[in-house]
Amino acid sequence: MLPRTWKRLQLLWRALSGRSTLEREMDEELRFHLENRAADLARSGMPPAEAARRARIEFGAVEGYKEGCREARGLRPFDELRSDLRYAFRVLRTSPSFTLTAVATLALGIGANTAIFSALKGVLLNQLPYRDPNQLVKLGEADAGEKRAETIGYTTAYDLRRLSHSFASMSLYRDAAGAIVERGEPELVGGLRVNYDFFDTLGIRMQIGRGFLPEEDRPDRRHEVVLSHGLWMRRYGGDPNIVGRVIRLSDSSFTVVGVLPAGFRTLEIPGAPSTSELFEPLGYALTEPWACRDCQHLQLIARMKPGVAAAQAQAELNTIMAGLVRQYPASYPPQAKVAFEPLREHIVGRVTTALWVLMGAVGLVLLIACVNVANLMLARATGRAKEMALRAALGAARWRLIRQLLTESLLLAMAGGLAGVLLGWWCTSGLAALAPREMPRLNEIRIDGTVLWLALAASLITGMLFGLMPALRTSGADPNGALKDLGKATDSHSRRSLRNLLVMGELALAFVLAVGAGLLGKSLLRLINVDPGFDPHNVLTLKTYLYSARYQKPEAELSYDEQAFARLRATPGIESVAMTSSLPLRDSDRYGFHVRDHRLAHPSEAPSADHYSVSSDYFRVMRIPLKRGRVFNAQDIATAPKVAVISETCAREQFPNQDPIGKQIQLGGRDDSKPWITIVGIVGDVRQYGLDTTPNIAAYIPQAQNMAFVFTLVARTSTDPRGLERAARAAFLAVDPTQPVFQVQPMESYLASSLAQRRFTLALLALFGGMAVALAAVGIYGVVSCAVTSRTRELGIRMALGAERRDVLAMVLRQAAALAATGLAAGLVASVALTRFLSTLLFEVRTTDLATMAAIAGLLAAVALSASYLPAQRAASVDPTVALRYE
Repeated sequence: MLPRTWKRLQLLWRALSGRSTLEREMDEELRFHLENRAADLARSGMPPAEAARRARIEFGAVEGYKEGCREARGLRPFDELRSDLRYAFRVLRTSPSFTLTAVATLALGIGANTAIFSALKGVLLNQLPYRDPNQLVKLGEADAGEKRAETIGYTTAYDLRRLSHSFASMSLYRDAAGAIVERGEPELVGGLRVNYDFFDTLGIRMQIGRGFLPEEDRPDRRHEVVLSHGLWMRRYGGDPNIVGRVIRLSDSSFTVVGVLPAGFRTLEIPGAPSTSELFEPLGYALTEPWACRDCQHLQLIARMKPGVAAAQAQAELNTIMAGLVRQYPASYPPQAKVAFEPLREHIVGRVTTALWVLMGAVGLVLLIACVNVANLMLARATGRAKEMALRAALGAARWRLIRQLLTESLLLAMAGGLAGVLLGWWCTSGLAALAPREMPRLNEIRIDGTVLWLALAASLITGMLFGLMPALRTSGADPNGALKDLGKATDSHSRRSLRNLLVMGELALAFVLAVGAGLLGKSLLRLINVDPGFDPHNVLTLKTYLYSARYQKPEAELSYDEQAFARLRATPGIESVAMTSSLPLRDSDRYGFHVRDHRLAHPSEAPSADHYSVSSDYFRVMRIPLKRGRVFNAQDIATAPKVAVISETCAREQFPNQDPIGKQIQLGGRDDSKPWITIVGIVGDVRQYGLDTTPNIAAYIPQAQNMAFVFTLVARTSTDPRGLERAARAAFLAVDPTQPVFQVQPMESYLASSLAQRRFTLALLALFGGMAVALAAVGIYGVVSCAVTSRTRELGIRMALGAERRDVLAMVLRQAAALAATGLAAGLVASVALTRFLSTLLFEVRTTDLATMAAIAGLLAAVALSASYLPAQRAASVDPTVALRYE
C-alpha cells in the first residue's frame, strides 16, 4: 500500500512541475560525477583548469546520458549514497596515514566506552534475575539517620509481617553451611537457611521438585534441603531421581525436595554467601532464644503488593515500628525505625559512584578522540581547498559538498566503530577478569545486542560530531578566492582559530581526567600507608568447620586445635600459630558493651563492641601491640575467672580519665546474675572493616572461655606463606580427615581484597587519563605542525631579515605555550566543578587538592611543549631561500 501511494505522489509531482524531478535528479547526478572526475584529475597533478576541461570533455555527451537515464525506470534509491561512499573510500585510501590515525583514535574511544558501558549495564542497568524485581525491597532495623537496611530480629520481623498490609510476602534468611563427606575429600558447602516462602518471594520456580512447605519450616522438623543446580551436577552427577533422596550434611540426614534452576544466583541477595549451594528451612519459632527483641541476626527481604508505592510502604512500616517502640520500650532505641531499601540499590549502591565516574571518564576520552579527528580533518581540509573550490566552480551546491564530507566522516566513524567493538569485546573480557571479586553481578558483564547498538549509535554520533564542523567550514569557502590561490595550500585565520580552540578543549578535558586519576592515586597511596593495627606480612590463614558430634564439647575442639598446632609448629617455616573467631578486614560479631558500675537510662544506649574469641598467641602472631596490662596466657582456661582485653579506642571512649585495668564488663545484654568479665589488658586498635574506616571499640576474650564460634587459624611464617598452604591443610586433615579445611590463603590477600575496588577504579581512570593526555599531545603536535607548514613563507622572510633560529624556535614554542596555558586554565575550572563527584571515593584527600592539580598542570604543560618541540625545531631549520620560493 505504501509503495503504491508513494509512486502516485511522485507522478503527481512530476505532472505539476514544469521540469520533471527525474530530469533534475539526472542533472544533479551528472554534476556529481563531473565533480568527482575533475577532483580525481586535479589530485593526480593535473592543473585545476585543465582538470575541469577534461572532465567536461569526458562527460560531453550530456544529452545521450540523459536519454539513457530516461529509458531507465527511474534512479535507484541508494545510487547517490553508493556513489558518495565509493568516492569517499577512494579519497581515504589515497591518505592511508590519515585514515589509520583517525580510525585508531576513534577505535580507542569507542572501544573503551563499549567495555565500560558493558560493565555499567551488567551491574547497574540490568534487571535483577527475579520476577518483578522492582517490587523487591530489603528491610532491617535501624536507628534514626541510618539508611542502609541490614539485619533484623526474628520477633520484630514476625510483627512486621503480621501487622503490615503493603507487602505480598516477607521472608527471613541467614547464612548456613554444611559439610559433605560423601564421595571423596570433605567439602564445606555454603548456603542459606530460609523461610518456607523465600523462593516464592523472589519468584523462583524449581527445576526439579518443589520448595519448602509451611509445616517444614519449624524447629522440630528441618530435615529437608534444596540444592543448587551446580551442586546437583558436581556432587550428584545431575541424577534425575535426586528428589526424595536422603543425603548426609554435617552428621545429619536431609531429604532433597528440590533443585534450583541453573540461572539462579544468590549473589544478588544481601547477606548471602557468594556461592550458596544448599538451602534449609529456617526453622525458628517464637520461643527463646529467638524471641529476643534485642537480637538482630537475620536478613529480611520483602515483596510489595502491586500498585503500592514505596513511600506508602515506608510510612506503614514506620507507624508499625513506632507502635512496637511504645509497646516494648526496653527492647528498642527511642528513635528506632525500619530501614527500607529497594533490593537493587542495596546490592549495587556501593559501586554505583565508581561506575558512573568511569563512564563519564570514557565519555570524555571519546569526546577528546572526536576533537582530535576533527582537528585532523580541518588540517586536511587545507590541502583540499582547491578540490572544494573546483567543485563549487563547476556548480556543486554547498549541501552537495557537506554531504560528501560527512560521508567521509561517517565512513571513518563506522570503521573506527567496527575496530572499537572488536577492541571493546577484548576489553570487556579483561574487565570482568580484573574486576574485584566483591563487585556485585560480575558474571553479567558481557557485550550483548544493546551494547552493540550503543556502539553503532556512538559511531554515527561521533561521525557527525567530528565531521560536521570541518564540513561546514570547508564547504563555506569562497570559490573565487580559493581559485585564485589554487596552487597554494592556504590556511585561513578562522580555520587556525578553530583548530586552536579544539586543542585547548582537548587539553582541558585531559586535565580533568588526569586530575581525577591523580586524586585517586594520592588517596590510594595514603590508604596503603594507613597502619591497619597488625602486621599482615608472612601470615597464613586457614578455616576449619567442626561438625561431628564428638566435637560438641569445648575440650574436644581445643584438643583438635592443639594436635594440629603441634604438627604446624614442627613444620619448617612456621614460627607461631593461633586461632581467632574473626579475621581483621572481615565482618566481626558485635555485642552490647556494658560496664559494671555504669547504669544506662536505656539498654539501647549501650555501645556496640566488636567481639573476638582468640587463643593466647593471637596478639603475638598478628603483632598487635600491647599498650598496658597483659594479654592471655595458658592459665586463662574455661574454669578460670573470665578475663578480657580491650582496644585502645575502647579504653579511651568507655573509660575516660580512668584506668580500665581491673574494671568489669559484659558483652551482649546486661544480666547482673551472670559472671562479669575482668579487663586485664589494653592492645592497639585494629581497623576491622577497612583501612578507610575508623576503628570501633573492641573486646577480646580467651578462646577457651568462649567456643561458640567457627575459628580461623593464623600462622606467622618465616617464608612466603603461599608455599606452606599445602602443609597447613595436611596438618589439620591428618588429625581428622573428615573435617573440611578451606580458605587457605595469606593474610595479605584480605588486605588486597579490601583495596581491590579502589585499585580497579584508579587503574581504569589512570588508563583513560593517559589516553587523554596522549591524544591531546597528538592534537597539539598536529596544530603546531600545520601552523608551521602554513607559515613557511613568513618564517623564511623573518629569517631572511635577520631572525635567529632560536628566535623562531622561541616564537613557535610561545604560541604552543599560550595554547597549553589557556587549555589548562579552562581544565582547572572544569576540574573544580567535576571532581566533586569523586568525593566518596577519596580518603583524606580534598577534591580541590592544589598540590595534585599543580603537578598535573606541570605534567601536561611539559607534554604540550614536548609535542610542540619537533614542529618548532623544523620551523627553526627552514632555509630562507627555499622558504621564499615555497608555493
